[in-house]
Amino acid sequence: MLLVMSCLGSCAPANCELPLPQFPPAGPKVADELQNLSAEQYPATWDWIARLDKLRRELKN
Repeated sequence: MLLVMSCLGSCAPANCELPLPQFPPAGPKVADELQNLSAEQYPATWDWIARLDKLRRELKN
């Protein structure tokens, strides 16, 4: 186990700078579309939005 732990330090990730995708800000069109989505038809979308909102609230505090 000690041998494995001593090798982990040499496994540091390389300095890799990948370009991050630029997403446009959500505007009125997106808000209107979300208002018309039903939770029954798109449960995963609403679950994802709830998780984002929870993260936003946690980071705000």
